[in-house]
Amino acid sequence: MTTAHVSRAAIVSPVTVALTVAVLALNLRPAVTSMGALLTHLETAAGLSPTVAATLVALPTWCFAVGGATAWRLRARFGIRAVVSSSLGVLAVSLIARTLPGDVAIVAGTTAACLAIAILGTLLPVIVRTATPGSTACYTACLGAGSAVGALLTPTGVAWQLGLGCWALLAAIGLLVWQGTSRHLAAPVGTAPAVRVSPRALTPRGTIATLTVHFGLLSAVTFLLMGRLPAILHTAGLTQADAGHHFAAVMVLGVPVSLAIPYLARRVPHTPLAVTLAGSSIAGVTGLLISPATITWLWTGLLGIGLGALALALVDLGHRTAGDPDTTAALSSIVQGLGYTLAGILALGIGLLETATGTWTWPLFALVIALVGQALTGTTIGDVRAAPTSPEVR
Repeated sequence: MTTAHVSRAAIVSPVTVALTVAVLALNLRPAVTSMGALLTHLETAAGLSPTVAATLVALPTWCFAVGGATAWRLRARFGIRAVVSSSLGVLAVSLIARTLPGDVAIVAGTTAACLAIAILGTLLPVIVRTATPGSTACYTACLGAGSAVGALLTPTGVAWQLGLGCWALLAAIGLLVWQGTSRHLAAPVGTAPAVRVSPRALTPRGTIATLTVHFGLLSAVTFLLMGRLPAILHTAGLTQADAGHHFAAVMVLGVPVSLAIPYLARRVPHTPLAVTLAGSSIAGVTGLLISPATITWLWTGLLGIGLGALALALVDLGHRTAGDPDTTAALSSIVQGLGYTLAGILALGIGLLETATGTWTWPLFALVIALVGQALTGTTIGDVRAAPTSPEVR
């Protein structure tokens, strides 16, 4: 009887962890990539102004900044189970709310959804680092899959409200799964409040600052492409359908790339891997800048590979803290919080640059510069630790 119980636990526990990580990671991108898939249509059907459209592209990064900066404190005060449950509930409601009439509803709903996603995204590396070894690959693969399904499966031939609101169902499923499985996870993911490691207690400061800039630059590139790649390709002469297909291909290619990142990160030194991913994006954006309507499949393929840099950065957060969940939460909070702030400024600035110039030439050139900075800051090495004498943050 004991043997049967042990065998059942040995089977159920990894499956439970994989299911939990998968459903949470799948919820981190569809709210954003579905907006990218429909943004051009929204400007026509819903009458969005260019300024509101540029704001919607940059909005996720600002929300991720706020949510990322506060997630560690929410975890410390309420425990990870309650925070994740609340975030999934808010995500489901806000995705429906943003389909109501008017610009205010779509901006407010997107803001609430992205804040919920930011908190989930900041805490998920903590869950992954305290779970089974294979959960890291599951995390990055499902993060990429979430981007792909949001771009590929968002209904575009029906009312835009259905296209944006249908992803509330995925959030509701995530909440049900989390409620049923979170109690089976490891003790560090339990309901007890976590150790309050403050982001201010982390050292060395230079490494943290460089990691933050690196994360901000790659996030700006990632979310600009998620939000504006169809518009870039359509402006270059592709039909809206072809532009949508290329956009979906970029997101789909991110799935195997994201799945491979944890494996590569254990076997390839960090610097060449980070520089290679940035270089792939540089080549892709340069191709769009020089000849976007020629061998477009090559440029979008290079972009799909390059977007794996975000998965590498997220995996790297846990590796740099030796798997300590409290230090990981603090590092994830500061890097994502401040990094997304920088990304939001860059994304809005580049979006407004396109509005001001009426062309994507200068914005794409700005993206190349940001990618060069991403490659340079991606060479950072060194671990991050919490000062042992730091007081708890109340």
